[in-house]
Parts: sequence; C-alpha cells; structure tokens
Amino acid sequence: MIASVGDDGPGIEAAVLERIFEPFFTTKRATGGTGLGLSVSLGIAEAHGGSLTASSEPGSGATFTLRLPIAAEEVAA
Repeated sequence: MIASVGDDGPGIEAAVLERIFEPFFTTKRATGGTGLGLSVSLGIAEAHGGSLTASSEPGSGATFTLRLPIAAEEVAA
C-alpha cells in the first residue's frame, strides 16, 4: 500500500530535507517543537516493514510517501 500527502507550501530546503527524519532535529525549537514526530513516524513505518520518505523542491511544496506491505489474509483452518 502506498499513501502520499503533499502540499503547495514553500517547500523544504535541501539541507533540512536530508536531516528531517533525525531524532530531535527541528526547525521549530522556539515554538516548542521536539523533533520527534517524523523520527517516530519513520520508526513505526519501518517496524511494520515499510518506509516513509519526503521529497520537496523549494517553492513547490513537499510530499511525504508512506509505503507499507500488504499483509496476506489468514485462511481459517
């Protein structure tokens, strides 16, 4: 399963984009950001065999893509 969410905001600078999933990395420290949201989200995705990626071009918004494997349906015996 693949789910993508995008916006048309200002985008994310390359220097920030390469660090975006690091624990405690935040650009919002002054307003109370902890930098845990995306790192925790990535950990959850990976714990379920998936991935979470971000892509962006400054001035063109950002897109986050979550990929999770589809579980095979269990057959009742």
